[in-house]
Amino acid sequence: MSTSNPRRPLPQPRQLGCATCGTENHVTIHSVTALDPAGGDLVTVSYTCDACRQFQEHLAYATDVAAVLHQVRSMAQVIMFGDEYVHCGYPMAEAAFEIVRLGYRTGGAGDDPGAVCLPTRVLRCRCGFQLEVPA
Repeated sequence: MSTSNPRRPLPQPRQLGCATCGTENHVTIHSVTALDPAGGDLVTVSYTCDACRQFQEHLAYATDVAAVLHQVRSMAQVIMFGDEYVHCGYPMAEAAFEIVRLGYRTGGAGDDPGAVCLPTRVLRCRCGFQLEVPA
């Protein structure tokens, strides 16, 4: 007896490529996330077609994603690969923990501006590029 649910088929991995243009030559990959160790070679990939600006996200084989990465003409400045942010082809390193303070007004006359504190992480690339992300 099979333990799979016949009413909900498992999503199938697809080749990377724009559904409108029908090619992978114009894609900019934004993120690649491995499923889990039991998923084997399967990843979730998100990308945009530079020709028609269509965003897509779906399951794919990691080997197919790697092949497209070798062919694409443009790359997102920062790509998220699993939990890592990658710039210049290398994972960015955590530099420090910072608090960003944002101000806002409630709309009443004479109100003092309020503040929101947002914990963030600063990531730096070896080239000097810096990115601040929520902690």
